[in-house]
Amino acid sequence: MALEAIKDIKKAEDQAESLIQEATIKSKEIIKNASIEAEKEYNEILKSADLRKEEILKKAVEEGNSEAAPILKKGEKEVQEIKNVSDDKKNNAINLIVERIVKIHGNS
Repeated sequence: MALEAIKDIKKAEDQAESLIQEATIKSKEIIKNASIEAEKEYNEILKSADLRKEEILKKAVEEGNSEAAPILKKGEKEVQEIKNVSDDKKNNAINLIVERIVKIHGNS
């Protein structure tokens, strides 16, 4: 009977050892799967954040361009107006400047 009890204890210890090994293997597998899943979710979050960043940047550029368009158009119009000043106006301006310079130095 004592021999049988020792055998039962040995059998129970073997089963316990087997359960411990099985649990260790399963825990490592669970940790591995959790790490893979975490890495996957992390990459998805980064991808989503990058897409959101691109959307925000694109929207900001579009808004900036739409706000700048009338200003640029006005500037281009003013440039064209300056370039298209008639020769008469240019000559009048030149004569006015020369006349003032001559008057200042002519009275000395």
